[in-house]
Amino acid sequence: MSFCSAQLARVRPLWDRMLAHRFLRDTRDGTISDERFAVWMRQDYLFVEAAIPFIAALLARAPERHWEPLAGIITALGKELKLFEERAQAVGVDLRGAPPAFANHAYIQFLMATAYRASYAEAYTVLYAAEKAYHDSWKAVQAGLARDSKWYPFVENWAGEAFTQYVTYLEGELDALAEQAGSEERSRMGTYFELTTKYEIAFWEMAATGEGWPGG
Repeated sequence: MSFCSAQLARVRPLWDRMLAHRFLRDTRDGTISDERFAVWMRQDYLFVEAAIPFIAALLARAPERHWEPLAGIITALGKELKLFEERAQAVGVDLRGAPPAFANHAYIQFLMATAYRASYAEAYTVLYAAEKAYHDSWKAVQAGLARDSKWYPFVENWAGEAFTQYVTYLEGELDALAEQAGSEERSRMGTYFELTTKYEIAFWEMAATGEGWPGG
């Protein structure tokens, strides 16, 4: 079994919990409130902004075969930001209406710490796990969301064929990195895979509840 397949099997209870989260379920069913979805829009916009320096840090450490693909990810993230801006304007959401929530701030710090302190393979694990989580999450939403929903452009972005091919590419490259890694590094890669999954669940929970910072 490949590294990615093994990790997905190992964290399956967490993965299923993520895919069944009420934020995704309510978005799929068309019952999500505009206020709750706006929370997600603002927070994910900030997260995508932070993901660009994360990818840049990976690029500085990457093997030559990853230079062009990682540069392409930065370009794609720039397009995602524009998608957020266009959709926000269309529905009257101020993307700059809130600072990073606690869960979002923690996830961003996890990204950057991984990029600079973990091995390249470990950081690449975080990249794959985050993108795979988003792909699978929005595919679950796509299964029941009406195509005329005002939120459909977001779903289409992460559940479409182009993003599917991108995640498949990341999976193949991560499996190759895992094959080259020693047993201790592979074990740490597995830990990063699980941690990323937990952060994804925390992000959906934050979006669903509007939770800010403890004590706020």
